[in-house]
Amino acid sequence: MFAAALFAGCASSTSGVSNTQSVPFTDHGTTQQSGNDGGARITVATDPGPIGLAQLAPAALGGRVYIGVFAGTQRTGGYSVKVDRIERSGDSLVVHAAFSTPAPGALTIQVITSPAQLVSIDQQTASGVHSAVLLDQSGAERARATVTQSRS
Repeated sequence: MFAAALFAGCASSTSGVSNTQSVPFTDHGTTQQSGNDGGARITVATDPGPIGLAQLAPAALGGRVYIGVFAGTQRTGGYSVKVDRIERSGDSLVVHAAFSTPAPGALTIQVITSPAQLVSIDQQTASGVHSAVLLDQSGAERARATVTQSRS
């Protein structure tokens, strides 16, 4: 089983990434109410339950590794996160996502939201992965997770 120790951050962009391979992924959907009370984060597990997004994939598929991408707590509606692509570089997964905000002056629902998306990749593709990095559309690092592999 894969488990993730989470470290969210607002660090600078990554550079010098070479030998990257595109990783196909399955989109399991998004939510505006993920329950994430913090900032942007990324989680990786073999089951969507520990990620906190089991409502998006109620029947976990075997042979898949689930990746939860969280935009963080927002004061209104109109925010979203959408995974554009996933790449593998050595022992790291690099998840590229677009973070959207409402336009200035836009009418938005006045409720706390916590946008998130759940995607999954083939478990063999994730073999040997030790970290996952979440980059926004500008290439800035939004979050990072250390991925530990354990057997149950």
